[in-house]
Amino acid sequence: MIEGSLLGLLLLLLFGGLIIGFTFLGDYWPAGLRRLRGYEELGLALERAVEAGERVHLSLGTRSLIGLEGAPALAGLTVLAQIAASTAMSDKPVVVSTGDGVLTVLAQDTLHAAYKKVGAEASYHPISSRMLGPTPFSYSAGIPSLLSNEEVSVHVLNGSFGAEGALTIDFGVRSQAFVLAGTDDVQSQALFYGTADHPLIGEELFAGGAYLGEGEVHKASLRAQDIVRILIIVAILLGTLLKTFGVLD
Repeated sequence: MIEGSLLGLLLLLLFGGLIIGFTFLGDYWPAGLRRLRGYEELGLALERAVEAGERVHLSLGTRSLIGLEGAPALAGLTVLAQIAASTAMSDKPVVVSTGDGVLTVLAQDTLHAAYKKVGAEASYHPISSRMLGPTPFSYSAGIPSLLSNEEVSVHVLNGSFGAEGALTIDFGVRSQAFVLAGTDDVQSQALFYGTADHPLIGEELFAGGAYLGEGEVHKASLRAQDIVRILIIVAILLGTLLKTFGVLD
């Protein structure tokens, strides 16, 4: 148990060190990001929504913020900050929905900070962040009325969902909105792939900050993930070889 905790601590320190290092190297060694069509299309969809006076909706998921399932929602808050800044001057600023009260408060704070940063505090309204329901399917039941009443044309899902996520996407597709969706649940990812216009697979869910230009730290985190991933693969292969040749018992 102690050895496992020590290994986890070392990986955390390594990851943090890589992020700090790549952040400072960003100006001298720019990060090369592979093309993700979903994020490219999202930028264009946001521009069209602002020009047409239509609403952007961001869902932060149906799960609690506490625990590992809260990680996608935290990544979604980063995406929210960028979307809010991009749509701040619109007649209809972004609206956020959650299935958790704590996450709703965090979304309100993120919106307020984003509008303050771009000098558009007048665009902030606390009710722009809403908790639609305390259970997954009660949350999904509130989505159709939100999409129709708010005249949503961009429907983004960036959080933790179960099977109800497919319903949430389908309501957006039926309203002919642009749909970008990602989650951390593997089974739900399969449903998202079959229903969303632009599904996010695997770690793409956590790359929104880097692709939407939220800051150099987000690009550095992606580079750190790649390095740690490579080191883990090398360790697995090395361990397999040593085990095969009898060096390790």
